[in-house]
Order: sequence, then C-alpha cells, then structure tokens
Amino acid sequence: MKIQTNYISTFIKIYFKNDVFQNKVYLIILMFLSSFNLNSQIIFQENFNQPDGTTSGTANGINWSASCPYSLNLQDYFEVRSGVLEGRDTNGEAEWITSTPIDIFNCGTIEISFDIESLGTMEACGTGCNSVDWVSFQYNIDGTGWVDPNNAYYCSGDCASINVIASDDTPHTTYSTGCIPTTGSNLQLRIVVQCWSSDEYWLIDNVTVTCSSSDAGTNGNLNTCSTSSATNLFDQLGGNPINGGTWTGPSNLAGGDLGTFDPATMNPGVYTYTVGNAPCQESASITVALVNSNNAGTDNSIDLCSNASILNLFDLLGGNPDTGGSWSGSSVLTGGDLGTFDPATMNSGIYTYTVGSIPCQESAAITVNINSTGNAGSNNSINFCNNSVATNLFDQLGGNPDNSGSWSGPSALTGGSLGTFDPATMLEGAYTYTVGNSPCDNSATINVTVSGPTADFTANPTTTTIENTVVEFTNESLNASTYIWSFGDNTTNSTDINPSHIFPDFEQGIYTVSLTAFDANNCSDTHSVSIFIIAPEMKYEIPNVFTPNGDSENDLFKLINYQNIKSIEISILNRWGNTVFESDVVDFGWNGKVNNNGAECLEGTYFYTINLMDLNGEVIKEHGFIQLAK
Repeated sequence: MKIQTNYISTFIKIYFKNDVFQNKVYLIILMFLSSFNLNSQIIFQENFNQPDGTTSGTANGINWSASCPYSLNLQDYFEVRSGVLEGRDTNGEAEWITSTPIDIFNCGTIEISFDIESLGTMEACGTGCNSVDWVSFQYNIDGTGWVDPNNAYYCSGDCASINVIASDDTPHTTYSTGCIPTTGSNLQLRIVVQCWSSDEYWLIDNVTVTCSSSDAGTNGNLNTCSTSSATNLFDQLGGNPINGGTWTGPSNLAGGDLGTFDPATMNPGVYTYTVGNAPCQESASITVALVNSNNAGTDNSIDLCSNASILNLFDLLGGNPDTGGSWSGSSVLTGGDLGTFDPATMNSGIYTYTVGSIPCQESAAITVNINSTGNAGSNNSINFCNNSVATNLFDQLGGNPDNSGSWSGPSALTGGSLGTFDPATMLEGAYTYTVGNSPCDNSATINVTVSGPTADFTANPTTTTIENTVVEFTNESLNASTYIWSFGDNTTNSTDINPSHIFPDFEQGIYTVSLTAFDANNCSDTHSVSIFIIAPEMKYEIPNVFTPNGDSENDLFKLINYQNIKSIEISILNRWGNTVFESDVVDFGWNGKVNNNGAECLEGTYFYTINLMDLNGEVIKEHGFIQLAK
C-alpha cells in the first residue's frame, strides 16, 4: 500500500502554517504515514521553514539556492517568506536550483511534486514581454541536460517561448511530474518563476522527490494440467517483481501477492499482477492454459554393434505410446516421432520420447548401448634384444588402430592400451590387441621374439708384471657372430675372436678389458675383466762375513744377487755404537775402513741396519751382524 505523503503534508502545512505546534504535528503525521509507504519513499523534501529572506538552504543533505538577478530594488525578490519560497515582481526569470546531487541510484521510478500558488493578477502566455507570468520546472539526471516534464506545455510570446507548468492566475495546487522511470544515479532540480508587478507573487512550497520501485516483473506463461497441484503465479513472473501487489483475473486467486492458482477449481486465462499506486503503477501478466495429458509408453534398452542396421526407437517403447511426440538424446534422430537411429553415425546414450506440452508432458526412454567393432589395426612382428628398453606394442600395429583397446599375451603388459613390453622381464610370444566388446570386438596380433648374445671370456694371466705384459684372451661368448675388444689402454680395438694383447710395460696399471658381442640381429652384450700390471718382486741376499785383505776375494760387504730395489739406506755400527759406514747407493760396498776412506776397522762383529724400498714403494727393514775377518 502506497500513500502519497506529499499531498497530505501539503494539506497539513496549509492548515497549520501559523500554528505554534505546526512542526511537531507535521513530523508526527509524516512518521505515521511513512509506516504505510511500502513501495516508495521520500528522498528529498524542502518545506522552506527558514527565516524570511533566506536564499539558500539544505534539505536532506541537499544544498539549494534561489536568485532574482533582475530585481530593481529590495521589494523585488525570490526568497523565503512566511514558510514558502516567494517570488515578487521578479522583472524576468528568478531561479531556485539544487546544487548537490540527489541520490536516485536505487529508484526504479521517481515522482517530483511541489505546491504552486499565485497572488495578484497574473497574465497568461502570449500577452507580451514585461507582462507574461509563468512557472517552469526542469530536472537533470546524471548531468545529461535539463529535461522538461511530460506534462509541461508551451508558453508562447515575448519573454516566454518556453515550456511551463503554470501561467495566468493559479490557485493553490500541487503540481506533480507523474511517474518518471529512471536508471540514473544523480538528480538535480530547477524551478524558474517570472512576474512583472509589485502586487504579483508566485508561491512555491513542499518541493518533494519520491523514490519508487514499483517493479511488477515481466509477463509469463503457465501451462498446467487440471490434475496438477496449486502453483504461485508470482513465481512465474519474469524479472525481479516486488511483493505487496494485487492479482486480478478470471478467478479470485488465493495467497495474497503470491497469486496461488489451483487448476482443479480455477479458470484459465490472463491474470494480472499490479504493484504501486497511480500514477506509478506497474503491471505484468501470467497467461494460464490447461493442457491435456498423453501416453509416452514405457522405458526399454537395446545393445547394438556399431555396424548394425538402422532401426526406429519408437518400436522399442513398451506399452501403447501416442504418436506425434518428439525425441531428444545424444544425437539428433531422424524420422520424426519414429526416432530413427543409425548405429554407424549416432551416439549411444539415453534417448527420451516426449508427448504433450509442459507441464503435462509424459516421457519414456530408450537406453542405447553401442558395442563398437572398433579398429584394432593389423598384425605385425617384432624382434627385441634381451637388453632393449621397454617398447609400446601399440606403436607396432599396422593401420590406424583405436587407442581404447586392451592387450593379452604371455606376460601382463603395462601402460594400458599402449601395451608396454619390457624384454628384460617379459616373455616372447603372440600379444593380442582387442577393441570393442563381444560380439562386436576386433583384434590384431604382434608376434614378439627376444634374442641376444651372452658375452664372456677368460684372460691369462689376469695379473702380471711390467717385465711381461702379454695377455692371452679366450672368447667364451654364446649366440654371437661378431666381436669388439677394448683393452682400456687407448690402443686400437680388436675384432679378433681370441686376441693376444701387449699392455704398456713402462708402469704399473689396472686395465679394464671389455668384450662386446653381437648376434645376427645386431643385439649386443658386454662383459668386462680387469687386468693388473704390477712391479716385479724385490730380491737380495745379505752376507754375514767378509775379508777385506786385498786378495780380491770377498773384500767388500755388499748385497748379493739383488733385483728390483728402488732405493736403499744402510748404516753400520761398531760394538761401541759408532757409525763406521753409511750409504744410500743400492750398489754399495764397504771395504772395512771408516766410510771406505778412513782408518781400517778392527776385526770383529759389526751391526748393520738396512731400509730397502721396492718398485711399488714398499719399504722393508733389515738388521743384523756382519763379521769382519782378515
């Protein structure tokens, strides 16, 4: 329910203008009325209760100003007088205008109204300049320009030739623009008055902007069966209708603004939903129709191969279905209500046959399962080396196989439809690729063979010295036809079956000898053995007596039959611990004198220590006694 509070407030103001309780009474009544304002609200209202002489003010946070630019003296004005905005002898146009935008963002419609009254004798349009008296009003939304209201009329003549809302003598009246639809955000108002005599006045009061959201939604249709349950027509409206409206139509609907329609007791026809009050009412309609029920038959299913013949799904429906229906499903069927299905070109799925119109439709479904014959490709054969990497057998199929099949064979392949075969862990044999389901399956076979040599050899010797670095190799490989020997010493490879190789003899070393054996399919295997080249054994003898008497027989103390000594340190001491001889020469010889050139040593027993280093760098320590005799 919408109550036009601006009209009643105008009435109250007229009769309580001079009452000392005017403001309190007016406020109380406005608060009372606002509780009934369900679909609209006042967003701006200026009552001009400022002191006399006021030419600017603020209402609802909106600033305004009034000006009379053509006044000749203080008796010519456009200002607040006695609680109204009064224009006296303006001698041309006087303007009242809002300078702060009025927020209308949430308004579906607006209505602008204010009170107008003339005092004195006003002249009508067409009476000439310095004579014609009028009031004009314009509004501006979002700064797009000033707009005359639809109910403005053209005022002709000099000092006129504009659209006005009042002219000539005008008794007290409340002017309204009527309902103005808007999608804007900001509103500005402008009132212009004109009068030419000191006894002529225009009185303006109660400038009001009312925001409404009288959205009745958009028209709709309801097709229902006579046996259907009751339906709220409000839910059938399109858009965003507001609550609080009323319904009219062939029958009296229940449920208030819900508009509950019961097909068992109410008549079909056009039902109209209305919100708001004049002049800002809106309406939308729901056209209700009753529809007859039909028989679509009962559900069924069928399994087909993709190469099966064309068939009509209508013939598969159970019961006694009515003709004239329509089919829907995974593919577009041909043949109208017959629902002609072609397995070669159409998809499996649920196909629904529907007869009648919503909401009295009946449906039944045929579930079609297509077992694809598919394309498994063509047969092939492949040989793998026993040390080859895993391979997808799918890639070995001929033709253009589908990738949705499965594999079977001597071993369980991995990789799903790829059929990944690993020669290292799986058995050779026939592996079959199958697509589709029986009886519509299709297969192709890959015959897999696995071959490969086994490389093996012996070496004689595996350890030798740099004095003899010749090694003989005996090939013991199986299933091989060609060979490559690598000796690990940067020499040229050999392709002999049983080669003999001379390793470097200038230093010790460990050499990895590798034999790669190949079979007729170029499969290969490699076997390696390490050959150790070491230094020869250090040998020597230490005598226990010598006779330095000059007879050239055993005159020197020295090592006998020594071999492979890298370095030596020898020290000889007498019985008192004095060193009588030292040397670091492997081929040393002590002649019985102190350091070989001093005094002759006495006969007797002497103590020696010898540190010997072999060619591998290993040190051996020897000590003992030597008898000096002459």
